[in-house]
Amino acid sequence: GFITSQEAFEEANKRPDVDWGDVVALRQGMRHASMVVAQSGAAAAVRNGSKVMKAVSVNGRSAGYDVVDDIAIDSGRHLSEFDDEERRPVCVIGPEVAEDLFANLDPIGRNIRIDRWTFEVVGVTKAKGKMFGQSQDRFVTVPIRTFSKYWQERGSLAIAVKSIDESSLPLAEQEARNIMRSRRHQRPGQADKFGITTSETWLELYRTLTGGIFILTIGVAAISLIVGGIVIMNIMLVSVTERTKEIGVRKALGARRRDILTQFLVESTTLSLSGGLIGIALGAGLALLVGAVSPLPAAVSLPAVLLGVLMSTGVGVFFGSYPAVRAARLDPIEALRYE
Repeated sequence: GFITSQEAFEEANKRPDVDWGDVVALRQGMRHASMVVAQSGAAAAVRNGSKVMKAVSVNGRSAGYDVVDDIAIDSGRHLSEFDDEERRPVCVIGPEVAEDLFANLDPIGRNIRIDRWTFEVVGVTKAKGKMFGQSQDRFVTVPIRTFSKYWQERGSLAIAVKSIDESSLPLAEQEARNIMRSRRHQRPGQADKFGITTSETWLELYRTLTGGIFILTIGVAAISLIVGGIVIMNIMLVSVTERTKEIGVRKALGARRRDILTQFLVESTTLSLSGGLIGIALGAGLALLVGAVSPLPAAVSLPAVLLGVLMSTGVGVFFGSYPAVRAARLDPIEALRYE
């Protein structure tokens, strides 16, 4: 399952291993699963002659992994049930491995060394690109029984289950839980002696992480707005002080309080809005730059731009109100005497 603490890890180590009998039981007992695949993994060096790739993901998979992992073949073929049952030393490689080890040569039918063992390449998958900066094409997939023979003679497997469709996912999950509990002879009320992760598990983790980042971002933005507003207020107070005599002249010539108030509010709002527009332009440019040079998606949202303009205007009005009111309340006679 999904482990997030040392205590959970220690508790998970006490569980019985997931073995091939569990795979068979799930395949035979699940009515809402389209595919059940045994899987495991390791990292190893992969060689072809003098060319070496280090820390390549070596995936042990049973037949049907292409359906579960959504992998399409580009040349050659996928691994079969026969390859798995006979523990054949064959493999399917990702396009990054094919390019680095074989360059312009056709890898199909050629041998590579994975760790200390020789495997025949029977297929090359289509490129999937990167996800969160990590390549999805740097891997070697071998039959699960071959993997267990060379890398993991004893140990727990992972089992990937694909439901028939989206609506049957909860039923498939419950079927898998019932079968696994019955194989472990668990009574009602006992905690599962295995872990189940679904796409919702990862979405929940994503929401937790982004929720914390979102709250932190709001805090930083709020502090920035307050500091920026205080700076604008100080600038406007200095402006009022320096232009006291000008205010007195305007009032003496008939300017009303609201005219003075409007003048200074417009000035503070213009100052704040100018800074906001510069920030929006920099933020949009940075987002588009990240999208251009990395696989991360980036877009400029019109509602976000409008919100930025609105917030900038609001900061100018709010923090400019006190200097504007102070300027509007100046006595014209005292203002004219000011030097």
